[in-house]
Amino acid sequence: MAVFFGCVLGILVYLRAPQLAAPREDSPTWVPSGAVEAAQGWLEGLERRTYDWRVLELGARSERPDEAVVVAIDDETLAEARQDDRPGVATQPWPRQLVGAMAHRLVEEGALLVLLDLPFPELSPNACVNPKLSLGATSSDDASFREFLERDPGKALLSFSWESQGARVLPPASRLWPYRVKVGTFPGISEARERTQTVLAVQRPAFVIPAGNQVEVWGGATDEADAKSLGSRLGAPGAVIAERRASDDTFRVGPTDLFVSLAEVQVDGLDTSKLLEVRQLQHPVAPLLGGGAGYGAVTLTADPDGVVRGIPHLVVYTARDGRHVLPSLPLAAAMRLANTRTLRYANGRLHVGDEYSVPMDDSGFSLMRWDAPTAGRGSRGSLSRSIRAWNVLLNVFDVADERPARFDNDLEGRTVVLTRTAGESGHMRATPIGPETPGGAILGQALANILRSEGISRAPADHDLALTMGLAFLGAFLALSLSFLLRSLRGALLYVSGLGLAGAGYTAAASYVFIEQRLWVAMAGPLLAMVGAFAVTTVYAFRNEQQIRDFVQAALGRYVSPEVARLVTRDLSLMRPERRRMSVYICDIEGFTRLSEGMTPEQLVGLFNEYLLEMAAVVRSTAGQMDKYIGDSVMAFWGAPVRTERHAHLACEAALKMREVLAARQDAWEKKYGRRLSFRAGVDTGEVVVGDMGSELKSNYTVLGDAVGLAARLESLNKVYGTYVLVGDGTVTLAGDNYVFRVVDRVRLKGRAEPLRVHELVGRKGEITTPQQEQLAVYERALTAYHQRRFPEAHALFERSATDFKDSVSAVYAARCARFLVTPPPAEWDGVHGLEEGDAPAIAA
Repeated sequence: MAVFFGCVLGILVYLRAPQLAAPREDSPTWVPSGAVEAAQGWLEGLERRTYDWRVLELGARSERPDEAVVVAIDDETLAEARQDDRPGVATQPWPRQLVGAMAHRLVEEGALLVLLDLPFPELSPNACVNPKLSLGATSSDDASFREFLERDPGKALLSFSWESQGARVLPPASRLWPYRVKVGTFPGISEARERTQTVLAVQRPAFVIPAGNQVEVWGGATDEADAKSLGSRLGAPGAVIAERRASDDTFRVGPTDLFVSLAEVQVDGLDTSKLLEVRQLQHPVAPLLGGGAGYGAVTLTADPDGVVRGIPHLVVYTARDGRHVLPSLPLAAAMRLANTRTLRYANGRLHVGDEYSVPMDDSGFSLMRWDAPTAGRGSRGSLSRSIRAWNVLLNVFDVADERPARFDNDLEGRTVVLTRTAGESGHMRATPIGPETPGGAILGQALANILRSEGISRAPADHDLALTMGLAFLGAFLALSLSFLLRSLRGALLYVSGLGLAGAGYTAAASYVFIEQRLWVAMAGPLLAMVGAFAVTTVYAFRNEQQIRDFVQAALGRYVSPEVARLVTRDLSLMRPERRRMSVYICDIEGFTRLSEGMTPEQLVGLFNEYLLEMAAVVRSTAGQMDKYIGDSVMAFWGAPVRTERHAHLACEAALKMREVLAARQDAWEKKYGRRLSFRAGVDTGEVVVGDMGSELKSNYTVLGDAVGLAARLESLNKVYGTYVLVGDGTVTLAGDNYVFRVVDRVRLKGRAEPLRVHELVGRKGEITTPQQEQLAVYERALTAYHQRRFPEAHALFERSATDFKDSVSAVYAARCARFLVTPPPAEWDGVHGLEEGDAPAIAA
């Protein structure tokens, strides 16, 4: 069975899906492949939970990184902007001129790079809103934004997003552009990119057509006049104009083609066929392409539970001219900082030049190290700090107005992520450190991982398979080697504790490897394999133990009850005498001798057996132990062999249930046997000796002690007071929180120096009726007056209680008070009544 659990769970662990996998159609769970996928998903879900726990433990031991700072367009920024009267500030989204000015200002304040986690997929509908912010006379918002980017070449990175599902978006057809105009000739395609961008920026198709050893850039036009106008606009008056040919579409370059050529990276040592292929790109609009800006993806993929645990650093996009590898925004930033365009993949790490590296699997996915246990306040996430975008914007306006900047943002030598956290919930993502972590902060943490050459590596699948198999065998070994402990309750606890210690040890080891070596080894699969193998082997071991128990029970069954024999086989120590605090119950049928007269032996035995059956059922239902039958008497106890601190409660509950059961059976017994039964009982709690006692010929699991004798005497005292259930002080002390008792008397029994306080069990708390409450109140007042020697008052109250409520105890006290009115007790009288020779067990003096 260890092999079975190890193999099954090991295979599920081994066949885990890669972090970035192409979507598959769901299979019905009743199909074998669908069932396997469902099991894999369930197991991987458990594994991700253990991963999150380890991530938080590592984060608690880490320091928040300061290499990246988030500048957030947050709710506070937008609230301030809505109250500002400067042009364009109160509108959303902000004009790109303002965004470009902020990026430029961040560079001026010392930022190494500015990562713009903001989408620009369409042309801006705005014009320049603030002439002071622009150097030239540019009226276009996009042109002004590009102008700011060109002021700091290589310092800004624009973001794009991608989709791996859905239909591929094809470029629009060129049928509306029957003419083309040549706007330049260049040595190669790379040199022609800027000119191509200028054509695309004016919303015209561009064609890069080979011409010998050179390439020519042409722009599409609707007619010859439009072609001449376009040539003039692009600085090529008198350019060559020609009709567009069908073969020209082969050389057409669209915005996406240009973008891909600008954004792609080269990776040595990586099989790009294993990278996730994306089908749609949402990139910056054509006027923003080029100008020295870099590009990186900001798409964050979540696991099936919706939690982002890493980032896809590399994806592949297939264009007409082949496959292109595109980087994430943090990776593109690291490449800028390392001044390289080439990446190298080796031994599970992606190397960025000679300075940085980060763990990455061959699908391009990197698990992130989170340097904090929780997402911080504001927009910083796991980073050290974040800045409100409003502070930066105010600095922009201050400098434009030739005033000193009012905020010192301390950005020297740091990379800035300009992002939006206000408004749409899509800016927040669930991560291991919190349900709402800003996307910009996630990008900043990913960049910090690269700059620190840190991250999380996942152990190879074959390693996890070996661990799963190994722990399955460990679970089976523990179950077999510790099976002897199953013979007792304490041993069973130790038996289970052995499994718990082994599981805790593996958990601690896996956590240590994760924290110290940043290696994610499987935890859920191996632990489940160990528990499963342990459980199945336990069943096997238990069957072996059961055979031993059957042998012991057969041997002991000649002189002990089968129930006790089963307990003894589980814990042989029960046979040894032991002192325990327990509750003992003894009851006797009222008037049994008179009751048995006139009944045939068959009738008497039948009635008696039914009575004992009902009593035994009540005892067992309250977790008690039937000790013995002595004639018409029944003796039972609670608190052994199974220990319980509620033995007094259970004994009282049994006494009340027995009266209820007898009341329910009275009519049936009278009809069948012509008799009605009633019993009187005594309950006491105290320290007794319990265990197997007897001779070699006959033994019994029973109790000895003073509580047994007191229970018997209390049962007899019922005859004096006309009560049915009397209990001792010890029982009242333990069970007084759930049951109602009343003090009956204080008596001095023969052979005992100390007086005994006798109580009557009245009922359960919350079930006492209003007449009962009135009776108890009158009785309490009478008893108080009685012990204070106010016998006339006590006599009147006891008479009232005996008459109005038919209380037999009050009748006994009323007779006593009547005698004391005639002959008062001596001055030293303490209210205790003693036992006299030839009298009943207690004398009402």
